Amino acid sequence: MDTPRVGGVSEARLVELVDARWQHAMRNNSGQFGKLQRWYDAYRGVWSGRLASFRNNVNIPFTFAMIQSDVARKVQTSFGQWPIVSFEGYSPEDAARAKKNEVLISAQMKDADSVIKAVDFFLQADICGTGIARYGWKNITRKTRLRRMESVAPGYSVPVVREYDATMFDGPNWEPVDRLDFGQQPGKNHINDMGWVCHRYYADLDDLLEDASSDMPYFDLGAVQRLHANPMSSQTSVEFGVRRVTYRNEYDYQARANERFGKPVEIIEMHGLVPREFAPDGIRHRCIAIGNGRVVLKNREGPMGNTQKPFVSYCPMPDPYNFDGVAKTEVAFGPQQTANRLVNQRLDALDHLIDPMYVASSGANINTQHLFTRSGRIILVDGPADDSSIRPLIPNMNGVQLVPGEVGQQFGFMQLGTGETESLMGGGGGGGGNRETARGFLGRQENAVTRLAMESRIAEEGFIEPLANAFRHMDRMWLSMPHELKILGSLATTNPNTGMPYEAISQTVDYDDLTPDYRARAVGASQMMGRSVRQQNLVQLLQMMSANPALLQLVNWGNFARQAFDLFDFKNVNELLVSTVPAVNQTADQMGMDPMALAGVATTPLEQMSPDILGQLMQTGNSAPLPSLG
Repeated sequence: MDTPRVGGVSEARLVELVDARWQHAMRNNSGQFGKLQRWYDAYRGVWSGRLASFRNNVNIPFTFAMIQSDVARKVQTSFGQWPIVSFEGYSPEDAARAKKNEVLISAQMKDADSVIKAVDFFLQADICGTGIARYGWKNITRKTRLRRMESVAPGYSVPVVREYDATMFDGPNWEPVDRLDFGQQPGKNHINDMGWVCHRYYADLDDLLEDASSDMPYFDLGAVQRLHANPMSSQTSVEFGVRRVTYRNEYDYQARANERFGKPVEIIEMHGLVPREFAPDGIRHRCIAIGNGRVVLKNREGPMGNTQKPFVSYCPMPDPYNFDGVAKTEVAFGPQQTANRLVNQRLDALDHLIDPMYVASSGANINTQHLFTRSGRIILVDGPADDSSIRPLIPNMNGVQLVPGEVGQQFGFMQLGTGETESLMGGGGGGGGNRETARGFLGRQENAVTRLAMESRIAEEGFIEPLANAFRHMDRMWLSMPHELKILGSLATTNPNTGMPYEAISQTVDYDDLTPDYRARAVGASQMMGRSVRQQNLVQLLQMMSANPALLQLVNWGNFARQAFDLFDFKNVNELLVSTVPAVNQTADQMGMDPMALAGVATTPLEQMSPDILGQLMQTGNSAPLPSLG
């Protein structure tokens, strides 16, 4: 029988290509993967050896605390602000269109559960050295039922259950990728520079059949149906059993394989360039997916349409010669093990001091089964009861006093290597103890934040901004038009460009809004400074501005107050602010203009503003200095 051919190339050759590249990547990663289990155990505090019952086995959560503090800060910095990314127009008339893109992309990131996924992503980056994410378009349409009232006679309605196809999700999406399931081309440090990458994951056969029968199938239906005759090989099962995985989806295959009615399918996707003979249509940048190592599920041009691989990566501490950066668990591993050993030895010595060993005479006729300490206990012996019959063996505890200092030194080494200091993790630390002033503490904290601000900026440049740009590129290809735009958060009532309330109409995004080639800019790195420091800076800024009445008139006080309330943790900001801008209304009334029209003029650059209008604005409102808030 002839070998099946996919796109002019035999299926066996396509399987051989993908498998050869996957095996090549795994051999190159074997050294790195062999270390991940130890680093993961250090983070979790897992002891993999045999534990003696009379020995202490305490793990000091230094590594755990450092990584959790780092992840919490980066997630809050990158995804805790609204909007998540911003778009800026090239000219003043582009501001409204850029704002639509800003709100659309930020809302889609929220819909994709980015905060929850970002926790896994940054955890993987700290544990493994590199975090990897994959993005794509997700469409889930399933049948559902809805009960509604329908009229059956004049003035009489009854509830009727209707069944229809409901869109559960339709938009861009992203997922963190397990480092052990990602195979990159060796010799390249960045995904964009690699000729190809491979991604392995597991799915259920019934889910694949449901997707292949939809209006937007990802895999070919005929190929998925052939998986019935090509189940997962025993070799694949053995490989997964031998592999000691280290991350959240570590038991993904085992859970599917052990499920009574499960139908697990191993899928390996290769994205990137292929040799010319594998591209009969002339497009060398392809996506080839292999199911269970034998069936070609997909062979077509890359999904992004611009020779871009749908993956992004992030290294908090990059290595200029490797794709995998320096993991924070790697830096903390040695000091963590040393600190654990010292603390456990100290606890063992304290056990000997509290419950000492005894040296007893063999002729003292002492029942050793009852020889344990207890308040008020009496031990009876035959003969004289002095040190000649029984005495405790008290060890020398002088060396135990050195342990806290040594443990603190190891902790200092970990802070030096990872950049996670006690002041950032919520502890005191630092010289001076209680004698240190608040300003000194904040200054030391700000110095420590400088290094971590660089890590956050790397995350935004290499992860968040490319992800936002990819979301926008996918919107231009697949988003249904016109698309209703839901404005979230404090932006729901006030236009940040004009300071005026939004009109009572639905905002929509059409083709013209997505045509301009804007670029996303992440806004979180500027928030790395501590909240208390930013609050003090805001108070000082208000005091400085109160001495300049002209400057006061040029500020959009609605947006300024909104950000100030948010900085000081006030909730329900919209209830605290009026829905109009009195200064704008007053000026518009004096000039006989519409407030909305005047707001549009007032938000243009100063060099384009009429001097007469500027003079009216400078004379409008109360120009008295603000009271001091210090």
